[in-house]
Amino acid sequence: MNMEANLLGYDDEDCGFEVFDENNNRHVISVEWDGSIGQHATKDYPLKREDRTQEEQRIMSQVEVRARYAAQQEFPDADILLPMWDIEHLEAGLEALVNYPLDEFHREFRDFYEALRDPGQFITDSDFDPEMVKAFKIYRFRDGEILDISPVLVRHLTGGNTADDYGPKPDYPEDELISCCLPNMEFVDYFDYETQMQDLVVGHVVAQIRDLYLHMGEMPPEEYQVEGIGKLDINGDGIGDN
Repeated sequence: MNMEANLLGYDDEDCGFEVFDENNNRHVISVEWDGSIGQHATKDYPLKREDRTQEEQRIMSQVEVRARYAAQQEFPDADILLPMWDIEHLEAGLEALVNYPLDEFHREFRDFYEALRDPGQFITDSDFDPEMVKAFKIYRFRDGEILDISPVLVRHLTGGNTADDYGPKPDYPEDELISCCLPNMEFVDYFDYETQMQDLVVGHVVAQIRDLYLHMGEMPPEEYQVEGIGKLDINGDGIGDN
C-alpha cells in the first residue's frame, strides 16, 4: 500500500501535510524548508518514542520521510531532501549512467572493481578488517550526461564514528553527483569485468531507487523491484528506523 500525502498549507517557515499510513491512520506533519520535521501529530500512536513499539516507530519514521518527499515534489526549488535521497535525482543520475559509453565506463570504473575485489590494494593498514570496508565511486552528471568521474575512495571503518579514507572525495555540487557505495565483495571466478561490471553498477543505482520507496513505506514501481545492494541504511531494515 502506498501512502497518501496531501498539502494542507504553507508559509515562510514550513509547509503542512496530512499523510495516511499503511493502516489508513492520519498524521499531520509540518516540514520546515530545510527538511526538518517541525511537528508530527497523530491520534493513533504514542507521541513519545520511548512509548512506541518497533513497528510503531517504523511507521512514524516512514510517514515523516513520505511527508518530506511530498514537500520536495510540491516545492521542487526548495532544499528539503538531500539529492541522494531524492528519487528524481537518482533517476536522472541513472539515465546519465546508462547513456555513458561502454568503453569509457570500462576505463573509469576499473578502480571501483579492484577496490571491491581487493581493498587491500588501497589500504595502508595491513590489519584492516575486510568486513569494515566500503568503496565509493562518485560521478558528476547534468542533463543526462556524465561530466566527470572521481577516482575510487575506499573507506575503512575503524570503530564508533571514525574511519580512514583512502582516495579523494570530489568537490562536486550535491545536486550533480551520484555516489555508488558498496561493501567488500567476493566475485565468482566466472565474473567478467567487460560484460558484467556495468550491469552491477547500474543495478546498484536502481536498487538505491528501490530503497528510497521502501524507506518511506511504499512498494517500488515494478522496474525498481530488483535484488541487490542499494542504500545501506533505511527505515524498516532494523538499522535505519529513526
